[in-house]
Amino acid sequence: MSDFDSFNWQGKKILIVDDDRPSIILLTVLLQRCGAKLFYANNGQQAIDVVNQNPDIDLILMDILMEGMSGIEASRIIRKSHPEMPIIAQTACVMTGDKERCIAAGCIEYVSKPIDAIKLLKIIDKYLNVVKLEHSAKE
Repeated sequence: MSDFDSFNWQGKKILIVDDDRPSIILLTVLLQRCGAKLFYANNGQQAIDVVNQNPDIDLILMDILMEGMSGIEASRIIRKSHPEMPIIAQTACVMTGDKERCIAAGCIEYVSKPIDAIKLLKIIDKYLNVVKLEHSAKE
């Protein structure tokens, strides 16, 4: 049994927002292995559009530094219309204050690149399970 076997996200919808092809490929392989259905956006504006067209997305992985609209700005806008949406910031640029800016913009977690796969999967699992439990309690 591998570390990946404990993550089963069949039916969960995750939006990957990133403009770096190697990052997109890595995240795709990891998340598909766990059974998630994936959506993609290459910049902040596309992320907003995808979320508006698919309001049942369960979680967003948001790159912070992208061409066009940044992940910070996109997170602020998404947070206004989707206050319960888990948004996990990810960035290769780890500067003093970046984590605080991401949290202030509405992200719930901050992960630095290169991605530690198991750490990221555990963070995602934590929030997918919270979302699942909150929805179950409302039914």
